[in-house]
Amino acid sequence: MKIKVGIVGQRGGAFVTGLQAHPDVELVALCEIDTQRLNEQAEKFGVEKRFTRYDEMLDHVDAVIVATPMQLHAPQTILALQAGKHVLSEVTAAVSLDECWRIIDAVKSSGKTYMLSENYCYIKSNMLIREMVRKGMFGEPYFGSGEYLHDCRHLHHYSDGSPTWRYYWQVGINGSTYPTHSLGPIMQWFTAYDPNERLDYVTCLGSGQHADPEHPQNDTTVLLCKLKSGKLAHVRLDMMSPRPHQMAYYSLQGTGGVYEASRIGWGGGNVWFGENNPGEEGRQWKPLSEFEEHLPEIWKNPSEAALRAGHGGGDYFIISDWVEAIKTGAPPPIDVYTGMEWTAAGLCSQISADNGGVPIKVPDFRDPLQRPLLLDAPR
Repeated sequence: MKIKVGIVGQRGGAFVTGLQAHPDVELVALCEIDTQRLNEQAEKFGVEKRFTRYDEMLDHVDAVIVATPMQLHAPQTILALQAGKHVLSEVTAAVSLDECWRIIDAVKSSGKTYMLSENYCYIKSNMLIREMVRKGMFGEPYFGSGEYLHDCRHLHHYSDGSPTWRYYWQVGINGSTYPTHSLGPIMQWFTAYDPNERLDYVTCLGSGQHADPEHPQNDTTVLLCKLKSGKLAHVRLDMMSPRPHQMAYYSLQGTGGVYEASRIGWGGGNVWFGENNPGEEGRQWKPLSEFEEHLPEIWKNPSEAALRAGHGGGDYFIISDWVEAIKTGAPPPIDVYTGMEWTAAGLCSQISADNGGVPIKVPDFRDPLQRPLLLDAPR
């Protein structure tokens, strides 16, 4: 029997290609408060059931993709889990640490599958680097960097000048408010080397407000993440500066090699490994494309549907992993604990940035004793 999936929110259109190409899934419902947009999307994708009330849609589906504004992700995720539905949530998972804990509660009590939809982890080059790390080609990785530079100033207001949700939740707060596109792939590289690796604490500083001083968000923020092992991850976020987009820059340094993505556009990049002779002439970059025999199987012969999907194929492959986890009951690759940890890095960065960059401990969500005492929180 096929898994009946519903999508809530306009951002969910990116997943339709993956859903409609999967043999075990049926996209049966869309939910959107804008009725004109709802009908346009439903007609475009051939979806019959249409809802403007989220709770009504839950009665007609087995699983939900939450693709609404970020402040709705946690409440809608929790409602779905409480209704016995599986959830794939857009990033970030929540807008407070308390919401992170409550999502974990809902996953535990429901027994359903939750996965964070961090599609940048599924970009071809990022998956290739992960496999190369797993095979030991970089030696021991100890520094990773990611940058998400995306001028979003035009998205902060509607055409009538009124504020959008981004005005409050992405640029109305100081700190790294949207870090997971950069942090997620880096953390997957570190955990490919050591599955027990995790975030320990973060510190965050910003450049000040220059391009659009209406908002508290700094034009550029730098988030430094210290890992339990002592290694370091660096995330630069900029949604304000006037510049061409660069949303997928990454680098990785290990004891035996280094990766540098292209600074312009998607994919590409170069690697260097320590077997080269010392000296400037011996330290020559090699194109990452020369190492594609190390790609995971899903990327060696991708389907046409995968190549058509958004975010470099990420929106297709993430559906496949989510559905497989639902079918088998195994934890998905980006499970609830991982999703909350990556989200919490950004939430803790807000505290750090508001306090001059002081280090802030990231909760270990696997340890219930780290949860703050709340009257209604299970212990």
